[in-house]
Amino acid sequence: MNPENIFNSKNIKTIIFITIIVIILGLVISLTQLPKYKSSAKLLVIFSQEDATSYSSAQTSNYIAGILNEVIYSDSFVNSVFKSNFDLDNDLGFTQVDRMKNWETMVKTKLQENKGIIVIDVYHKNRDQANNFAQAISYTIITNHSLYHGSGDSIAIKMISTPTSPQNWAKPNIPQNLLLSLIAGMFIGLTFVIIFPEQELVNFIFGKKAISKDETISFQNAIEKNIEDNEELYDEAIENQSAQEEENKEEIPAPIENDDEVKEENDENKYYNW
Repeated sequence: MNPENIFNSKNIKTIIFITIIVIILGLVISLTQLPKYKSSAKLLVIFSQEDATSYSSAQTSNYIAGILNEVIYSDSFVNSVFKSNFDLDNDLGFTQVDRMKNWETMVKTKLQENKGIIVIDVYHKNRDQANNFAQAISYTIITNHSLYHGSGDSIAIKMISTPTSPQNWAKPNIPQNLLLSLIAGMFIGLTFVIIFPEQELVNFIFGKKAISKDETISFQNAIEKNIEDNEELYDEAIENQSAQEEENKEEIPAPIENDDEVKEENDENKYYNW
């Protein structure tokens, strides 16, 4: 594949055009999203036992943290969170499916590998509610964690980062979305010109096939040949018509030069017939 056939002026314009379209779409999607604030908290899982080594304690802490990370998305845990006294708006929906779907959209958790740390991120359209939910989730884990594992009092949960919510919203992140749209647009445009190096974007959209230079020359030669063939057929038709006219002239009888002689001959024939 010749790079000159790909990175020519036409294809570069196509890449720029596709990139601009994708950026505009990304901007429109970002502006139409409902702004949401973010509140984050960090919880440390500590396992302590007299005969346990530091390595086994760390492994147990990571294991318990993984369990609690899954428990946060359970129905019983969600109900426990709303029973806490943190002035929470219960707007997750009425059906169980809608409640859990909205909860998974609102609450995002992740584990820090081999540290036993759970990071809780809460997204909400109301800044105070985002902070209240983060506090309620943290409080429920700290007070009720023993219900979800069998290690008893050997497990302790400590809050190492209290929930905080910045003044500016976290979603949508317009600069990040524009950067991702730029990368995606360039990738899509480059893919398009690699697959269709001779294709113009407008013709591709409207379903018209691009014609290369060789095809254009062949098409012109075909037109010229067709014109020459038509001219030969036309000349041949004229010659045939002329020959037919000559034959028709030979078959026509000579005109009668003297009408009086014909009249006298007819009168004589009439007399004898009488």
